[in-house]
Amino acid sequence: MRENEFRDRLRDALGEPPHLPDPQLTPSDAGVSRGYPRGMALIAVGLAIVLVVALVASRVALRPTGMTQPGAKGGVAMPADAFPCSLAVTMFSYGSSPGQDPLIDSKAGFLNIPSGEFRLDPSANFTGLPSMPYNGPSYSPALQRWIPASARMISPDGRSYVYQKWLPEGATSPRDANGTELRVYDVDKQADRLVWRQQSAVTLIRWDTTGILVDNMPFRGGQVTTWRIDPATGHASEESVDRDPSTPLWIRAYLQTQKYGFLFSDGHVAVYRQGSRDQGTRYSVVVVSSGKISTLYEGVMGDKKDFDPGDYRSDAHGLWMGNVDGAHVWLWNESSGLRDFKVTNRPTPAAGYQFSSVSFQPAGPCIPGVFSGPAPAPLPPAPTPRPSPSPPQVDWAPLIAKPLNLQQLSSGARCPVSPQVDLTVTTNGPKKGGPNYGFGQGPVYVSGQTNWYAGTQAILFLTNPKYTGPVLVRTMRLDGNGSLTLSGDGATTLDGGAIGLAQTSSPPYWGMWIGMLTPRAPGCYGIQFDGTSFSAISVITVLPGPVRPG
Repeated sequence: MRENEFRDRLRDALGEPPHLPDPQLTPSDAGVSRGYPRGMALIAVGLAIVLVVALVASRVALRPTGMTQPGAKGGVAMPADAFPCSLAVTMFSYGSSPGQDPLIDSKAGFLNIPSGEFRLDPSANFTGLPSMPYNGPSYSPALQRWIPASARMISPDGRSYVYQKWLPEGATSPRDANGTELRVYDVDKQADRLVWRQQSAVTLIRWDTTGILVDNMPFRGGQVTTWRIDPATGHASEESVDRDPSTPLWIRAYLQTQKYGFLFSDGHVAVYRQGSRDQGTRYSVVVVSSGKISTLYEGVMGDKKDFDPGDYRSDAHGLWMGNVDGAHVWLWNESSGLRDFKVTNRPTPAAGYQFSSVSFQPAGPCIPGVFSGPAPAPLPPAPTPRPSPSPPQVDWAPLIAKPLNLQQLSSGARCPVSPQVDLTVTTNGPKKGGPNYGFGQGPVYVSGQTNWYAGTQAILFLTNPKYTGPVLVRTMRLDGNGSLTLSGDGATTLDGGAIGLAQTSSPPYWGMWIGMLTPRAPGCYGIQFDGTSFSAISVITVLPGPVRPG
């Protein structure tokens, strides 16, 4: 460390010395001990050593095993926003074909930036740590380890996490649960304790310095309430909160008028998108930070930029984003704008599947230094590759010619939301089951959510096996202008925002189409399904965003 820098840090740690009066000159006294100056010198040296050790240890403690810092000089650690750095990520591998068990695999590691080289972390181990499905993992610098939790579940100090446990014992989802426990796990103490229990579905929103924020909803649908839980005492207070504190209300209102959908917020920055992910569609992605709107990118889906962000984390460097195709990670901050880091050793997606992919999701900060774990192994091929079936060719003109029966509501009229219907769904997938509820008249039902929000979220269309033909889907806002944006695999994009589903049910199995729904604004929306032998309507209410996590 340079001498001036050391002095500055020592002064910052100890404060300015007091002003000393002018010295009084007196005759020397050889009999007087000189222990006081010598003692002060020893104390100063001791403080200097402690300070240097503390400064270095505080940096080193944030680095996982296998991390080196080639840019460090003289033993001094680099600042938190320095390069090179190693971004904590999860590598997700997926492969699927009709009638086959899917390949679903995830591995934790670090993506070295700027080289783009991914390395596995062999120390990632979740044995003995309680968790809930489909959450995490994340790397906690405070704990110097991986934990089975997503960012919204982790305590502000990074040493504990909250998770849900379905009741009764053995329940694995809201479909077979009659209650929810909210539990906090202290990783240091290996202590798991109950914080809150409800006979309803509890959904985590985030854990911040004011407590644990959750949504509480009856299992069979109904009024959603929001609660803030004290993680120490379990005290709960009902409240209406702003789930996106990074975005002032006037900015959010403006973005909604411009048809931007909410994607992400960590309370400091928020990301919004305009336009679908369909090839050839114009789209725009903006970030809101410090009360300002900045455009990350404007382009056309499928252009050379290949900016298709998914999954986000922020740290001292800025906002990190994965890319849906796994080819890049992106970094944005106000000073440097959007930067692209290509992944240089991404494994080839597994062969033999109709659909396969490898992607990288940010799972923690980018820690200064270079991680030197092992490279990922090639992915195994499908055990029994099957050729992709040819989708049926459908002439959509007869269905498009059917009248649209959706009608505008009169001013002030109540939204005629479709009642929830109990279903017994059996599909031909590996798990055979499906949601046990839907909304609408049938034989096609809306499912996948019981509450809808302005923003992008998953939607399911369930088709009763008594109907096997194609289905045309059209939407319209009933209390204003606009419609819903629908997209997903297996859907044909048609004029006017409509989509066509050529493949539906296959008796005795139900059809289950999984796609994405993006309402541009809150309101009352109608969804009309037209088949060769029926026309049916489902009506949903879209609440103000952002979309609830979960």
